[in-house]
Amino acid sequence: MSVMTRVDVNKVAIQLWIGTNTSSDDEYLQYFEEHETDLLDFVTPSCLFCADIGELNYMPKRLVVPQRYLTVQQIEHVLNDIAVNEEEKPKINERCKALGITSANAVFWYINNDVVLDLEVQQPYKDSYNGLKYIGEFNANTRYPLVPYDPTSNSHLWIGTTYEPADEFNTYFELDYSEEDMDSPNYKICGFCKDTGNIWYDEDFIGYPDHLKEEVDIGTLVDELIDSDLDCREQIVNACHELGITKANAVIWYTAESKYDSEFTLHKPYKDSYNGLKYVGVFKF
Repeated sequence: MSVMTRVDVNKVAIQLWIGTNTSSDDEYLQYFEEHETDLLDFVTPSCLFCADIGELNYMPKRLVVPQRYLTVQQIEHVLNDIAVNEEEKPKINERCKALGITSANAVFWYINNDVVLDLEVQQPYKDSYNGLKYIGEFNANTRYPLVPYDPTSNSHLWIGTTYEPADEFNTYFELDYSEEDMDSPNYKICGFCKDTGNIWYDEDFIGYPDHLKEEVDIGTLVDELIDSDLDCREQIVNACHELGITKANAVIWYTAESKYDSEFTLHKPYKDSYNGLKYVGVFKF
């Protein structure tokens, strides 16, 4: 697990599809409908659109699917209805010609203006996405506002001292992938899940960098293992001191506000030890 870094992204673009679809209105829109299921397997795409682009899900509010034209239109007419920077339209026209598209009755696009939620169409590109072709990504900053990227998030934080070898320390976080069903009596709940009161956690939202060889002051620990430019640095130091922790060599953090991991909850009462560390609280970093 690596030290956290800050990202600066200011790009707004749309991913664009154009083509001809002759199915019924219901069939056309069904392509974008996410199926509802209680099973969160992180493997199965939520709809046909996601399956085609190589993603598990998408943000419906950022997908623009205009009503199809009653008749097939020349590409020049279709371009007029696409919310994209004007200087991009000739590029779209050229790309359509290269793909052999001179007319169409349908167009849709996805707005990428938030790096955390942006989609990427996986290659190789398919010949058909609901009858349409993928045209590419085009600048659209004049049409859509940029969602400011805040790389920080509210995260649970544990701090303490351990001298366990890294392999033994990391065993605490090992999830059981040998069982497909977490309700199976053979499914083994990891130590981190047991202590926090969960049966599973998302490995994308956890951090437990290699602990230091020796104890250091809490401020130094934060600087070395989390980020040397934290606004909440003093809050963390003070919270540790209130718990009687003045020196330590290890940290664990877990994102507390992810839209994609609403299942994780840190249950009370808090334990005295989480793999040898104490729970300090929730901080924004």
